Amino acid sequence: MSSLHVIAQQENSNLNFRFGSGLSLLGTGDMIALNVENEVNYSLSQTFTGAASLTYGYSNFGVYKSASFLQGNLNFFLAPFGNTSRNVFRVGTGLSYYRVTDVQKYTLVCGVGQTAGEVTSYETRDAFGYNAIIENTYAITDRFLIGLKLFTQPYMNGDINSGVLIKGGLKL
Repeated sequence: MSSLHVIAQQENSNLNFRFGSGLSLLGTGDMIALNVENEVNYSLSQTFTGAASLTYGYSNFGVYKSASFLQGNLNFFLAPFGNTSRNVFRVGTGLSYYRVTDVQKYTLVCGVGQTAGEVTSYETRDAFGYNAIIENTYAITDRFLIGLKLFTQPYMNGDINSGVLIKGGLKL
């Protein structure tokens, strides 16, 4: 039990958790989506970091009535100036998988000036893609982080998701 206590008290842990929120252009810019992201990072060395994230996005502004997506990402980052200072600039790439659902509403017309009602249509699709990321993080204290992330994610089905997130984090 004492060895577990000592590990938990280490100040320079390689593990941190980050939470982010921001906007992206979903599809080919068809929908403006609000994104919420949870990410875990593990520093592999002074310049390389591995990360896994889960992102949820929702939009009701664009060509569809609404759209939502759930996305998982595995990324690898390079910090050319190192991971050890208060300010960490890094670039990254990785794999992404997402599932998006678009909702459309149609009005059925029976004749001139007569409507039969509204029909709601759901389209769900999923795809693999890759990530291109530029991120800058600043350590406010030894444990708390704040940062900005710019990303683009082209998918194999022709969709693309590009945007910006403001992130906060906690070093363990």
